[in-house]
Amino acid sequence: MKTNILTAIILILLVPGIVQAQITITGIVTDSISNKPIPDVNLMIKGSTIGTTTNQDGKFSLTVKTFPVTIVVSEIRHHSAELLVKKQSVTIRLSPKIQSLRPVTVQAKRIKSIHPDQGVYAYDFEFYDDYILVLAFRKSKKESQLFVLGDDGEVILSKHLPVTPEGFYRDRLGYVYLITADSAYQLFYDCKEMSLLYPTARNSFLSMMYPIKARYHGNLIMNTSSYRGLNSNYFVIGQNSRRQFYSISDSTKQSYLTREYDLRYFLKLRKAEVEEFQVSVKTLRENLDFYRQYIPLDWMDRQILAPVDAPLFKINDTIYIFDFTHSEVVRFDDQLNTAAKIPISFHKEKKWQKELIIDETWQDVYTCYLKDGITQITRLDPSTFKPKDSFRIDDMIFINKLKIRNGFAYFLYKDYCRDTKRMIYKMML
Repeated sequence: MKTNILTAIILILLVPGIVQAQITITGIVTDSISNKPIPDVNLMIKGSTIGTTTNQDGKFSLTVKTFPVTIVVSEIRHHSAELLVKKQSVTIRLSPKIQSLRPVTVQAKRIKSIHPDQGVYAYDFEFYDDYILVLAFRKSKKESQLFVLGDDGEVILSKHLPVTPEGFYRDRLGYVYLITADSAYQLFYDCKEMSLLYPTARNSFLSMMYPIKARYHGNLIMNTSSYRGLNSNYFVIGQNSRRQFYSISDSTKQSYLTREYDLRYFLKLRKAEVEEFQVSVKTLRENLDFYRQYIPLDWMDRQILAPVDAPLFKINDTIYIFDFTHSEVVRFDDQLNTAAKIPISFHKEKKWQKELIIDETWQDVYTCYLKDGITQITRLDPSTFKPKDSFRIDDMIFINKLKIRNGFAYFLYKDYCRDTKRMIYKMML
């Protein structure tokens, strides 16, 4: 059967280190406590560009030129590991981060700074396995540094970057990238050095990665839009298969649209020589749905042309679609058939920030509200998705880049009253 071209391109992008080799290593990755196989584990040969992921049964296959090799193994809910491999068959056991009970922590200071250097300004951060990556600069972004921090802020590595970065991008498969004005680099840390791999044109990279929403049982789940973003379609894609398993439409807004969207807005940007739009009119027309995902429109256009709002997440190995357009959460079974539709209303509250945050360790679901500049983090019930617990980040107005891991909130904040630099903080929830 002919392989789907899009699938082939994605696989090439995600595993760009496929090379000729003489030796095949096969194995399985299991949980050290339950002994159950772990799917979607990332494995990479240290010091090379050869990598792969485990399938639904936790099995993998790698090809190398010589023995021995060191395999770097990582997965969101397990501690990373390095393994020296001298044979062609291997079993890898990973220790889980999740404990049977949540730890009860008593600390005098609920919010604390984990900033690597008081003299630098932080403008982005991201989780990488058990580490925290921080982008910072002293005077300008042309003098940017990348810090690798431990969970409490201890500096493990500091690297001056040869490029001028704009921020991090983390795809739904767990890979972290460094984004510049024109390129994207995959980051790889081997516990000694941080490498920038596989430079790719930024626009091509984002258009390729944006539709990918999850990896599930060895397949990719993708989301594409049609009819000017008013239809949202979800597909599961394997090596030789492609199946649509769900679709959401905003029929109310569709009833107002009887003609092709006017291209004049984008043509004005093209005429103004905005870099992202220096393409042919044909390209703009063919990729109109994609461009509208990123370009701010005027108030009237947003009322009529706003796309369907229905992000997809994999939570505890279950697929959910949060359909804010129709105020429901759709839960799917193992075969990606609709298992339940749960009504929701938390997104209708005033000052909702249109954001969902998944705790990478505990897999709890959080959302946020902004009241008088103060962020309120609300944990949702895992069954009903009704608000359960709330936490205020008091005395810090307009925080940025909120992320949650292991029951702690991480964010960036600049104290304008004290004229301090923007720093990274950690707060226990």
